Amino acid sequence: MSKETERVLEMVADGTVTAAEGAKLLEALGSANRAPDMGRMHRKKRIIDTRAMIHEIGPMIQSTIGDVFGGRKPHESFKEFDLQEVEAIEEELEDGISLVIHGNIEGSKSISIALLRSQDNFLRATAEDNSSLETGSKDQKKVVVCNSGDLTVEIPDNVKDVKVFSKGGGISSKEVRVPLSLKTMGGGVSVEKPANSFSVKTMGGGLEITLDKEWTQNSKAKTMGGGIAVHLTEGMSVKVNASTFGGSISFDKDKAEVLSESEHNFGKAKVSLQYGEGDVLPVLAVTSMGGGIEINQTDDDEAVDE
Repeated sequence: MSKETERVLEMVADGTVTAAEGAKLLEALGSANRAPDMGRMHRKKRIIDTRAMIHEIGPMIQSTIGDVFGGRKPHESFKEFDLQEVEAIEEELEDGISLVIHGNIEGSKSISIALLRSQDNFLRATAEDNSSLETGSKDQKKVVVCNSGDLTVEIPDNVKDVKVFSKGGGISSKEVRVPLSLKTMGGGVSVEKPANSFSVKTMGGGLEITLDKEWTQNSKAKTMGGGIAVHLTEGMSVKVNASTFGGSISFDKDKAEVLSESEHNFGKAKVSLQYGEGDVLPVLAVTSMGGGIEINQTDDDEAVDE
């Protein structure tokens, strides 16, 4: 994908242009790059295909990554929190605090963020490479800002929820038990054994999700520019709705009940699967643009090894 095409898709995603306007821009880019001897009928077919494609995937782009772009906040937006620079954080939190973590707010350096479950009510945060942190609190909300390096944060169970935005790196979460909202550009996301709901969006990376019986809340994960791997612990009951544009969906047909399955033009495919039994099951919805989706079941030991 050219930089120009990627920029047009970004503009559709963040609502700068409509799907129809995006189609015209892609047509213009395609015209500029076509060979001079291309036949008229061939050109017309390409224009029709491009229009149909962008109208088909435009809403999908917006729902997949639109608010990832909207989530980029300038550093000045945290002035009200009176941020203080610290080398590390170790602080006991009251019940019901919302935690906001922003990575790489300024500059172009990459950053990766790892979330772990704290064994007590203390929030702990450290950054490698001697990178400093900034933190502040206001109105039951605590902010942690890291501008570069690898950030590790231990999340206590008494936190209300966690929202993370990272630019230029990945996010991983392991056994965190509170609701999660994870967004990143330029990296992948890994969610291992959550115990609550999660919402994941990324551009430029893949997703890996490992679920066990502790997870019982509806969740969703979307990516543009990467594939998705879903690992389900053997014996858990769950419904998985998977949708992809530009890839395929694979799963073990002997272990899953296919509730619905469809394929559309332009490489778009959908499938709804049920694992286990039950009238009301938690739902995992996964969407990929530019990559395939793989869903498998493993026993608990295999899931840990992965």
